[in-house]
Amino acid sequence: MGISSKQLSGLISAIYDCALEPALWETALGNMVSAMECHNALLSLTDMRYDRLLLTRGYGMNQAWWQAFQEKHVPEVAAQLSAIIASWPLDKAFVISRHLSPDMMQGASYIEEGFAAEGMIDVLQCFLIGSPKRFAGLAFGRHRQQGVFDDRQIELAELLLPHIRRTVTISDLLDVRAIERTHLAKALDALRCAVLLVDARGKIVHANRTATEMLREANFVLDQRGVLKAGLASAAAELGHAIRLAAEEHFEIGKTGLAVRLSGDDATPVLAHVLPLAAGDLRDRFERAAVAAVFIRSKDDARDNAELLATTYELTPSETRVLACLLAGRNLAEAASELRIGAATVRTHLDSIFGKTGVSRQQDLLLLAAQLSPPV
Repeated sequence: MGISSKQLSGLISAIYDCALEPALWETALGNMVSAMECHNALLSLTDMRYDRLLLTRGYGMNQAWWQAFQEKHVPEVAAQLSAIIASWPLDKAFVISRHLSPDMMQGASYIEEGFAAEGMIDVLQCFLIGSPKRFAGLAFGRHRQQGVFDDRQIELAELLLPHIRRTVTISDLLDVRAIERTHLAKALDALRCAVLLVDARGKIVHANRTATEMLREANFVLDQRGVLKAGLASAAAELGHAIRLAAEEHFEIGKTGLAVRLSGDDATPVLAHVLPLAAGDLRDRFERAAVAAVFIRSKDDARDNAELLATTYELTPSETRVLACLLAGRNLAEAASELRIGAATVRTHLDSIFGKTGVSRQQDLLLLAAQLSPPV
């Protein structure tokens, strides 16, 4: 086997840790790649009913090559594996160099073109779950400089195989994406801003604590039978439009859904920012049904916003203090009293702020500060 009992125990412990902490898979796979002296590893759990990946983790993967390989060769590989797995012993590793017949290897484009492009000459595949609903596998690849897999590496893989299968099965039963959302929910709950995840119809998939409280108060956003709606008609239209564009992965999303005003003209601005999730890696980290994350600053930090605006427009310290008071909801007289300066001085500072920022009304100044403020 080539490794000590202590090393083997460490590998197995690292594997089991992944059942409740999916983020650890990359480290565990890296340890296995090192122990087996191979090039890379890829773990995948697929929902066969909907042809979607529930879990995918890799180590040492050339992402550009892997993307190209998936686009061109996955159907061929899937068809071949489907024929093999039906009769293959689940406690045995399948090694291309040993178990794939010359006839099947000859003319296989995924070997002659796909593997060759990455310099891989052998793959060891562990079949973890095989059913009409689920397929899970762990594949190790060896580079031409390493040679094909030998008895020692195959023995180690077969020792680890049942532990990996147990971990992936537990993750599947628990729904590994739900676990990751639980961890993510804790992070979202720690944010001061409200965060809501919504699907293509605007249905609320998840709301952090601030968002839940905001929905309960029903001042700016509403929960209408589980669907997110803005209180203002104009905001509802823009918010709905942005969510639909996010669902369609439309490039126009870049022009809408940023700083959607949820409050009236006579109130301190409350803005929503729509982050598309339908494309890219973020969607898998959140919830597959979610196409957008809506961030809302319900209670902006006046000092943070004032300093951000001051940095952007080169305001003086005195002007920044006046601005912070105004952003906190004070009127001119209240700002003068709080800062212990005359009302005329406050007005002078405000006129200077107007000149530097290019706005002419306090309401526009508040809106400008809110737009510059990052949603998180």
